[in-house]
Parts: sequence; structure tokens; C-alpha cells
Amino acid sequence: MHRHCSTSFLSAAMMPSRIVIMLVFLSTLSACQSATNEDEPTVGMEPTNDLSFAPTDEQRGEILATVQGVFDALAGDASKLSEVMMPDVIMRSNSIEEDGSVTSSTSTVAGLRDRIISSGSIMVERMFDSKVMVSGPIATVWTPYDFYTGGEFSHCGIDVVTLLHTQEGWQIMSLDWTRQQPPACQLHPDGPPQGS
Repeated sequence: MHRHCSTSFLSAAMMPSRIVIMLVFLSTLSACQSATNEDEPTVGMEPTNDLSFAPTDEQRGEILATVQGVFDALAGDASKLSEVMMPDVIMRSNSIEEDGSVTSSTSTVAGLRDRIISSGSIMVERMFDSKVMVSGPIATVWTPYDFYTGGEFSHCGIDVVTLLHTQEGWQIMSLDWTRQQPPACQLHPDGPPQGS
């Protein structure tokens, strides 16, 4: 709500000093300012003064469901990718070699979709102990995960996911992960997935 204030009372006849006039004028203007900028779209996001960046329960559920959509796609439903990922997302895998060096490779949504479709085995990725942070329309998820291919353990590590809240809901903008072996990373506390 914008307040409109009249400054006509600030005539020179009423106030002999220009300094006093300016001070009154400035304090009047500051009193007329709206507390929020209502002209900026919020895409369904409510402004908050909470600087902890903790999501609401609803946001946390929606964000983690979006990330889970990638894991559901890995299990064989490649069509899920277009529902949860922005078309231009870049994914980066980072492996730590025995000598401590890091090897990185990138992939695209189309590349991941092709891998899922051409894979002869089911891939299972499970996240746990996920940390979610939200600031306006941006969210990040930092989560340990483990990964199985064809029922066999492959690797584990950390997923780092950045999401944007759009008109369609939360969508993944970037996805980075480490590929490691225990004890450098944790396995899911529930043990191996069923069928492994």
C-alpha cells in the first residue's frame, strides 16, 4: 500500500529556516515510504526477514520432491527429467582420484536422458540427511547419497543441487556431485536398497 503525503504545509511563510524545511520534508518522505516494494513479482514467494535461510515445511517437501524426481528418472522414467530440470542445466561429476587429484566431467539433460534410456540396468540413487536452504526464489540442497547400478554398489558422495522457483514450481538449475568410495563418503543408514 502506498501512502500519499502532501507537502503543501511546508511553505516558506510557515518555516523561516531552509534547513528545518529540508529536515521536515525528508522525515515526511521517509514516513510515506512503503515497507515493501509491491511492484516486484514474488512468484508465489512471501518476503521474510528470517536470515537463517531455513525453508518452511512445505518448501522443504517440494524441493526434496524435485530432487527425488531425478532419482526416479534414474530408475527408468527418463520423462521425469523434463519435469524437474531446466532445459539448459549442466551437471558436473567430480571424482577424487587415489593421488588426491580431482577429475570432473559434465553432462546435459539430453545426455542423461540417453544414458537412462540406453542403460540395461536400473540405477538407484538415495539421498539422506539433506540440508535445504532457501532465499526467495533460490534454494540449495546439500545431501549425502549412495548409488547402485543393477543392484550392485557403485559409489557414494555429496549432491549439491541449486533450484529456482518458477511458475511451474521448483526446477533444478544445476547439479554437482562427488563420486567417492567409503570411508570417504557415507552409505545410506537404511543399508542397501531392496534387491541389492
